[in-house]
Amino acid sequence: MNDILVGQLSELARAFNRHGIKPIICGGLGIYLCFHNRTGEARGLIRATNDIDLMLTKSHILDQSCAHATAEIITGELRYVAREDCRHFRFKRIPNQELDVLAQPVDGRIIGDNRVRIVKSKLHGRLTNEAVFIHEDLQTIKLADAFPTSDVDGNLEVQVPSLTNFLILKICAFNDRDEGVRNNIARVQTHALDIYIILMLAKRDDFKEGRNFLARHADSEQIQKVQSIVANKFDSIDQRGWQCVLGTAGFHAGHTIEQRRKKLEDARSRLVRWFQ
Repeated sequence: MNDILVGQLSELARAFNRHGIKPIICGGLGIYLCFHNRTGEARGLIRATNDIDLMLTKSHILDQSCAHATAEIITGELRYVAREDCRHFRFKRIPNQELDVLAQPVDGRIIGDNRVRIVKSKLHGRLTNEAVFIHEDLQTIKLADAFPTSDVDGNLEVQVPSLTNFLILKICAFNDRDEGVRNNIARVQTHALDIYIILMLAKRDDFKEGRNFLARHADSEQIQKVQSIVANKFDSIDQRGWQCVLGTAGFHAGHTIEQRRKKLEDARSRLVRWFQ
């Protein structure tokens, strides 16, 4: 991760921590944070990113003081400006710093264009229906541990979703970009590769935690949707999901096609067992 992004994340964490909040980081940066202290061949496939995806939960949104503090941090203290093409949920700041705000679904707060109103006319979040359980099993990360070679305050903390919630986010994002008007092959391949990385770097305890999570929410429509996507697009390495991983530039480039297919079969087996 580049120094500008680390500095941007540190500033965000410092401002939120001052209000007793640990910001929840998703996207490519969140995946890096999840696996900053793990080893494995897939570790080298984690992509570089230039933006921050910030997830706000129902408790953040419904607590009025927390919601207003969040809006003030982003648009006041840190001086982010809303992008003209994305009303109050995508922000930018010079030089080349971007912040996307995602939101857990909240009854009564969903407005047009798939947005969640956090502070009227100041801060919204992109509605993320698959984040319905994002608040469960969050992991806390110390930034000094994640970026040991950077001059980062040792007390700053952020949170990242559990690996099961991350898989849910990525599987739904893959499906969203693979179908309809939002189809984008580059984004499809990025999300598919992230799914592979998560599976290959996950440990047994992550799997057990995930199975418990899924047992708690077996009747959820969102979970059933994800299970359907897994069955239809990831059940065989010749299906769409794994073929998108195989077609990603740099996917174990030094290996033969047989070796790469074997790695995909390992990941496929893990994903199917996770969500069966």
